[in-house]
Amino acid sequence: MLSYKVDDEIELALPRPEIDGPVVYRLIDKQRDYLKEFLPWLDHLQNEEEEIIAFKEMMKNFGAGKSVTLVIHYQQKAAGMIDFHNINPSNRSADIGYWLSEDLQGKGIMTRAVTGMCSLGFNSFNFNRITLTIECDNLPSQKVAERSGFMLEGKLRSYLKNRDDYKDAYFYSLLKHDGQSS
Repeated sequence: MLSYKVDDEIELALPRPEIDGPVVYRLIDKQRDYLKEFLPWLDHLQNEEEEIIAFKEMMKNFGAGKSVTLVIHYQQKAAGMIDFHNINPSNRSADIGYWLSEDLQGKGIMTRAVTGMCSLGFNSFNFNRITLTIECDNLPSQKVAERSGFMLEGKLRSYLKNRDDYKDAYFYSLLKHDGQSS
């Protein structure tokens, strides 16, 4: 099982569907109104069983080399999730996405998790480029990107569909030679 210790408080690990599924579902469900502002897929997640099924699909995608989805553990408790998706082996690139429990924000957890995930991507998966697309309204996520060393490449107009509306987004990138790979 893939597990990556970021520091003494944070570990990133492949989800164990039957164990982590219910825990992560409850974490999502108790703060659904907060999270769904930037995670429209939450509307389709209605119970623990659906999360277990989603985790099993994530494991299949990991096995097929399509994505790497990890649970963020903070002080040995599930705190959020982080992933590489749209993995492109030819270009050695991937997109990164993440979310963190609202009550744990402002502690540097996500910046450390993103930095660790990028180190994993560059060193274990041999990525050259990691990209991140963030709604222009999501200032906390923009700050995480910048603190993690990502460079703003531009603004994408009406790029992200969030429910019935299209949102502008910022497009960030981090390259292996940017110094993040240690």
